[in-house]
Amino acid sequence: MTNHNQLRPGPAYLEGIALPEKPEAWAEEEWTGKLLTREGHKKFYLFYYGELMDDLIATTEFAPQLIVAENAVTGKRYVLFDGCKHGYDAMLCDTYTDEQRNNRTPLLPYVDDDGEDTFEIRITVYYNVDWDEEFSDDVDEHGKIELINGERCDFAEAKRNGFDALSITIVNTRGQETEIAQEELA
Repeated sequence: MTNHNQLRPGPAYLEGIALPEKPEAWAEEEWTGKLLTREGHKKFYLFYYGELMDDLIATTEFAPQLIVAENAVTGKRYVLFDGCKHGYDAMLCDTYTDEQRNNRTPLLPYVDDDGEDTFEIRITVYYNVDWDEEFSDDVDEHGKIELINGERCDFAEAKRNGFDALSITIVNTRGQETEIAQEELA
């Protein structure tokens, strides 16, 4: 049995809203979590900026995807993936304008092939980059690393949010699973 206190932590921005799911099945570089609020809510509406291609939310010519879950009970929104902020490339390689970061509107509601709009959500990220080996010399005396946008970020947080691949899968009320995002980010 896996000790949950020793699990690889997932994305820092999902802390408190995504619980590790089936860690015994994870590959060494994998983290998978299921969206679940502190109040126990597990049903969400999805909103996105992007282009739909075969059920996948893809980047547009203007900007990367933005995928947001809205608690079906409280209406509170949670960012699941922001292609301008999350992942290795967005943090260390690619730069975006204020317009690209802030004007990805409108956010469209996601409706699956069954016509459903309420889902359970599972997120999988992969950590194939050895951040300690590649960037430990770039960490300052305060434990921070400078990102491509000039922002300074806690190195531990950067390692958690700097994943190199992402998959988001939704499950509708009929049990039908659909992968809605699949991105290589490094």
